[in-house]
Amino acid sequence: MNCEPPLAILGGEIEAIQDGLQDLSYESIGSLQVEVFRLNRLVDDLYQLALSDVGALAYRKSDVNLADILCEAIDRARPKLAERSLTLTALLPQDPVFVFADAERLAQLFDNLLENSQKYTDAGGTIDVSLESDAGCVTVNIRDSGPGVTEEERGKLFDRLYRVEGSRSRTSGGAGLGLAICRNIVEAHEGAIEVLHSPLGGVWMRITLPVSEVRQ
Repeated sequence: MNCEPPLAILGGEIEAIQDGLQDLSYESIGSLQVEVFRLNRLVDDLYQLALSDVGALAYRKSDVNLADILCEAIDRARPKLAERSLTLTALLPQDPVFVFADAERLAQLFDNLLENSQKYTDAGGTIDVSLESDAGCVTVNIRDSGPGVTEEERGKLFDRLYRVEGSRSRTSGGAGLGLAICRNIVEAHEGAIEVLHSPLGGVWMRITLPVSEVRQ
């Protein structure tokens, strides 16, 4: 894995082409495009965090079915999971589970968390997703198989720009902002997100949200 910043990689590859050290080909253009994508993702993540910090990130909340939003996120994740031979099991209730929330932000939350599991779980591993509800709150669990994280790393996963060293970071091209954004989204919905050690050997993300008041 190349851990250099995307601008440095982009600049280096362009300079190599200009100096004649690298041919301008479909492969080199594809590589440049990957770095442009990474840079765009980084800028967008920083922008969203900045808006959240000043309370300017828009949330359009209504009563939404959390089970549907989670199910749609799982469906979007399946093609990438299949590329790495990852098995996803989901235990979702048949009845609606209503929360007062911004459906697009919750979709972003689940997309980010499932993408994390897809990137960091060993090929051939397992991801287990469940949704549980009881009086006053709902809980979403996303557990993956190894590799896991140390106790010290677990306590820092939501820190901005923090990236795990070692085996759980080797496939990532991220900048360590995705989980900070996830925490902001959850807290904006008066919920909580925490990292636990997964019984499958990897990481367990547990998100708790209040149920919609009109549905209690």
